[in-house]
Amino acid sequence: MSKETFDVIVIGLGAHGSSALYHLAKTGQKVLGIDRYTPPHEQGSSHGQSRIIRQAYHENPVYVPFVKAAYALWEEIERETGEKLLIETGGLLLGAEDSTVVTGARLSADKHAIEYDYLDAKEVRRRFPAFRPAGDTVAVWEKKAGILFPEECIRTHLKGAMANGASLHCDETVLAINPQAGRRVVEVTTSQGKYAAEKVIVSAGAWVGALLPELRLPLAIERQVVCWFADKANGGQLSPSGMPIYIWEYEAGKMFYGFPDVGEGIKIGFHHAGRRILADELKPDASAGEIDALKGIAGRYLAIDPEFRRFSVCMYTNTPDEDFILDVYPGCERIFVASPCSGHGFKFSSVIGKILSEWACDRPVGFDLAPFSIARWG
Repeated sequence: MSKETFDVIVIGLGAHGSSALYHLAKTGQKVLGIDRYTPPHEQGSSHGQSRIIRQAYHENPVYVPFVKAAYALWEEIERETGEKLLIETGGLLLGAEDSTVVTGARLSADKHAIEYDYLDAKEVRRRFPAFRPAGDTVAVWEKKAGILFPEECIRTHLKGAMANGASLHCDETVLAINPQAGRRVVEVTTSQGKYAAEKVIVSAGAWVGALLPELRLPLAIERQVVCWFADKANGGQLSPSGMPIYIWEYEAGKMFYGFPDVGEGIKIGFHHAGRRILADELKPDASAGEIDALKGIAGRYLAIDPEFRRFSVCMYTNTPDEDFILDVYPGCERIFVASPCSGHGFKFSSVIGKILSEWACDRPVGFDLAPFSIARWG
């Protein structure tokens, strides 16, 4: 059976795959994007109305150059398409003075000359009445932090990719990825047929491990629930003009995060507090206990009398160190494995898509990817 051949095949068209396809299509490469669903969809990790973007990166200063480049690329695609994908609300990173969120944010900001204000609880309450910090809470205030709209980002990347000649195959499941010995191609077998490409990018989110089982990637899929709440008291403090995005380490190692009201109420979720599942087990359900837990957090830490509106369920694909995987397949330089994951990857998708495009076109990627190697697990 004859196989259609492409320069590059991108497997998975969520945050990073859609961006990679967009940047590749602009180079004139013959590219194919494959997704088991029709993106943007609600079966993965890139949905739910909003995602945080920020520079004072508490996880590790190594990410700051990537996110600075991501901002520039989000602005570029907004100019090119006329779509609004990002709004700057400012951001608060809150916790005890010695908390991971606060100390990590200050470390990244100081190392990379990011402007910020260091606020005590009284100043937080004065400047941002939507918050109710205890007296020992401090905060890092970053002006350029804000909100990305994930469904619109993916939709815009895919629309731009198709406008530049990319092929999209949706509702098609990849079954196997096979380098061809002695040939300069990789064969991809799907539920619909077989294809060949000189390069393959695997950016399939929670399904990366299942697609490449021989690598034994140490990935754990974590189910995450987020909720939207209205304010019964109708205090008027919850719009983006009065309420920034935030990440709050309310106990050592325990965090929640949230967004202002951009149309459906405030959105709030726990960070790394879900149960482990398999990728195909994700269901759009949330228990009364999960909803009540988030309602309790909102009522305690925010100036809101919370009234539940709706929930959404997504997945984190976690590595043991919560850092990304961005590396070529060991022993095959024609396959690139991209898992920018662990619940903090979406903001980077504009620049990671560009990096994947540069790799596929044999150009310098412009960033040090060594911290994200597969080999770090031996």
